[in-house]
Amino acid sequence: MFKYAIAAAVVAVSIAPAQAQDFPGLRVEANVGFDSTRGKLSYKDTAAPEDDFSVGESTSGVTYGGTIGYDAKMSDSIYLGFEVSADFADNKRCEEVFGDDAACFSLKRNLAAGVRIGTAVAKSTLFYVGAAYVNGKARVSYTDELDASNNISDSDARDGYRLSAGIEHRLSGNIFAKAEYRYSDYKDYKLADGTESLALGFSRHQGVVGVGVRF
Repeated sequence: MFKYAIAAAVVAVSIAPAQAQDFPGLRVEANVGFDSTRGKLSYKDTAAPEDDFSVGESTSGVTYGGTIGYDAKMSDSIYLGFEVSADFADNKRCEEVFGDDAACFSLKRNLAAGVRIGTAVAKSTLFYVGAAYVNGKARVSYTDELDASNNISDSDARDGYRLSAGIEHRLSGNIFAKAEYRYSDYKDYKLADGTESLALGFSRHQGVVGVGVRF
């Protein structure tokens, strides 16, 4: 579904009429929103394969962060931008397995660097789509209530990609507000200890709003 939205956005950028507006320059913004993450956690023990399991669950929470970007005017209505961002989320999910044993994953910081292309679609409004490289940090753990020697806990960063689409609207002077949808997908995270191993693959959907200033 999202690929069709991207295709429609590219067409809109190509055919939108020129607007007598200016959106170029350096921008700094603060963002906050909703984060929904889908994770698949798998556990394997080569010494006891009967204990293997795999669970797929979703978790949601609040995301917050900031973005610094620069937009260059390519024509009367088309703008090309470059941006970097950092955000955090409070998502955490735990599942009970084998009695009171628990397998958990939580999200930490997320970094992104990418580009966006936009077009002025109204007097003070810019519509844009973007793509970025992302690096997200996650923590996974397994707690054995009967034998603490089986406990596993570690965190690692995963590379991935982000696709986005949004609207930016100038409120007054150099102050603007925005609303943006983001989809991110990350490479699987893996952790091994002796005969045991954990693997976590995750993707996330985010809806954020922001307020910023142009210089």
